[in-house]
Amino acid sequence: MGEITVVDDKQILQNVFYQYETECKGELTPIQVQTLHSDMRIGGLSFEQVTAAIQYTCVEHVCTMSELKDLLQEMDRRYFLLQDLRWEFSVLDREGKDTITIEQARWLTQAVHGKYFSRRKWDHFLKSRPVPESRIGFAEIEVLLCELPSRASLEEEERLQQQEEKEKLWRKIEFEEALKQERENMKKEKELEKKKKIKAKEDKEEERRREEEQRTRLEEEKLRIEQEKKKGEKEKDNNLDILREEAEKAEKEASDRLQDVTRRKRGASDKERRELEDEEKRLHKVAKENKHKRIRIQLKVAIKSQEKFQLEYSIKEFQKAELSDDDMDLEKAVQLLRKISAKDGLHQAMNKREITELERAMAFVREHGYHADLEKEMASAGHLLGRLKRLERIRHEILELKQSTVAEIRSYTNPPPVVHSVMTAVFLLLGHKEKETKDWKAVQALVGKTGKESLKRRCLELKSDSLTDNIVQRAKALLEKFALDEVRDISAGAATFYVWATATIEDFLDRGDKGESTPEV
Repeated sequence: MGEITVVDDKQILQNVFYQYETECKGELTPIQVQTLHSDMRIGGLSFEQVTAAIQYTCVEHVCTMSELKDLLQEMDRRYFLLQDLRWEFSVLDREGKDTITIEQARWLTQAVHGKYFSRRKWDHFLKSRPVPESRIGFAEIEVLLCELPSRASLEEEERLQQQEEKEKLWRKIEFEEALKQERENMKKEKELEKKKKIKAKEDKEEERRREEEQRTRLEEEKLRIEQEKKKGEKEKDNNLDILREEAEKAEKEASDRLQDVTRRKRGASDKERRELEDEEKRLHKVAKENKHKRIRIQLKVAIKSQEKFQLEYSIKEFQKAELSDDDMDLEKAVQLLRKISAKDGLHQAMNKREITELERAMAFVREHGYHADLEKEMASAGHLLGRLKRLERIRHEILELKQSTVAEIRSYTNPPPVVHSVMTAVFLLLGHKEKETKDWKAVQALVGKTGKESLKRRCLELKSDSLTDNIVQRAKALLEKFALDEVRDISAGAATFYVWATATIEDFLDRGDKGESTPEV
């Protein structure tokens, strides 16, 4: 009877197997197994549970006919176990969120697995979660709860853990060795780098020393050449002086002898007279040659000295003697004299501070090509010319200033501080003491004067060289408090006098003219 039952069970399993095995491959896929079990048990198992059961009981990832019974038993075990586990999970889920905390899930897993609880599997489960720190749902943990580890699996796990610890220890040792080696390499590299830096520093120092020596040698050589040049020039100058003195002496001796011959001719016989006349001609020639020699040497000395008077005299004497300019010394002297004259003319025009003369002097420099040689002087002259033209333009504005504009300044009974300060600075420059301008009525009286004492005329006739430094500095301090736009917004007339006073102060400061007297301000 029992044998018949066994045969019947096998037949039933075979019938069931082939009922769901529709592809004639002799195996059931996880989906087919899930369908089979769900037909047997209400609700069945999740696909993950089915897959886990197949992995636990079957050789491959599919189920064969011979494995079906064991697989169904394993799936039933999981099915009925899950009924209890769901209830225990719901007890832990006090908040009714269908999730429990990680600590609760671990406690539940340990309670189910008992002494076979695997920390390794638990850690793997946590690490494999999409959001490791989030709460855990039942569907996420049900497979782990149903997988009861065996002693063999625990021993295998312990063996793997020991192996991992050994590997970890070896990795630690290797890491420490590698770290030690790296430190040694870094130390060697640092020492090598330090040696390289020291070597580079020594090389740089050596190169600097060589460059310094080279520079010193070049400077010494340059100094030696300059000294030799100066010595040569000095010797040349001395030679020129000696030659000039010799020529002057020879010229004088020839002249003296010529006078003596002329005197002796008066009482001489015809024969002696003829001899003396021949001697006279020879002495005339010698004197002329020595004179010409002296004139040439004297011109060279004048060129060397670059003294205007000496150049003028030497050029005049050279031209008067009608000498040929074989050495081009006359041309050099004339050009040098023109350059010196141009420079002197420029300085004189700058000192006179007259626009016409300054423009004429600058034009002369440019026309004769001395601009490059007198670059500094031309720059100063150009700067001065710009200031003079600006001052002239301001004076013209003062001249064109309408009387109504001046009257507007005078009309203030209680003037704005800016107007009072500007007019105080103006009258300081015109020679009044500051205490005279404290009272605005006194300022009104000064503004209202006419004729030679009129404000416009006095401004036009004022020369900056008549000012003193302390007066200018005080006026400057009064004006520095305000900007031109600020003054113009309040009074157009005061703005004109502000511009005039500022330009006058700038002109004085540029001249560097410091007054000797210090009258009371």
